[in-house]
Amino acid sequence: MTAPRFLVAGGARVDAGKTTVTVGFLSYLRHRGVDPLGVKPRAGNDFWYDHDAVRRAFNDGALYGKDVERLAAASGTGLDLSPDSGTRETTPNSTGRSPRRTCVTDINPVHRLWRPTPGKTGLLGEQDRTFMIDRVSTREGPNYVINASAEQQGYIPAPAYEALSLEDATRVRSIEALNEVTAELYLDAFRRLSTRLETLSRPLVIESYADVAVPLKIPVDAVAVVDPTRVRVYEGPRFLEARERVAGSPRQGSLESHTDAVTDVLDPDAIHRVEPLAEAQRKTPSAVANSYTTVYDSLLDHI
Repeated sequence: MTAPRFLVAGGARVDAGKTTVTVGFLSYLRHRGVDPLGVKPRAGNDFWYDHDAVRRAFNDGALYGKDVERLAAASGTGLDLSPDSGTRETTPNSTGRSPRRTCVTDINPVHRLWRPTPGKTGLLGEQDRTFMIDRVSTREGPNYVINASAEQQGYIPAPAYEALSLEDATRVRSIEALNEVTAELYLDAFRRLSTRLETLSRPLVIESYADVAVPLKIPVDAVAVVDPTRVRVYEGPRFLEARERVAGSPRQGSLESHTDAVTDVLDPDAIHRVEPLAEAQRKTPSAVANSYTTVYDSLLDHI
């Protein structure tokens, strides 16, 4: 197999099961003798709903999520939380198993920490929740961006200050200020990630976030759009062309197009009905691979 690229996008705003489908696909590819890499350009956790995962990250002195941890594990590597960028591989140990570790910033350059704020509108216009901290990968290492309004209201938990180096963090107080930082830091992080991925010889499985259709400007061979109960499969170039047609509309904006805007103008090549998986199955990539084999076979049909 050459080095194909796949995209897994969500068709629903709720948790559609993108990460489960992605880790299953990574396991499916590994069992066919290839060495895939799972990537999630942007991810997030909620301090309330994902509290255990957030506290574990704080204990590690980092800001990352369980989804990225699952992607690294399903790719056959551990997750390196050091501030250095770059994927490091060391010599296999005496057991013959490779202790490869993938730097978190190489597969997840932007991670956002949310918090519920019932009855309030957040800085980004979100209802009943607000973002507190972003971790953004830069050339010099991770940079933290803090919602200064949330900080002023005491929303940012004390453990965040204890775990992360926030003294020199960038603080924003308005959506205009955040947009400026986005143009300077976030977009550069995504561009550098795209450049690195385009030079890799490993098969790539890129997981999008929320219901955003395309998280990176990088060619892909096939796309899986995940909804509860079904997975729709599309030819990659056609999906990206459709995304370009809908991008820039008043609803979509110029940077992020919602998946349903793309699928509204494009028929899938295949639709696969999928059944819900028990928790034990979802946590075992090989079990997901066995359950969703027809989906993954369909994706490979496009290369």
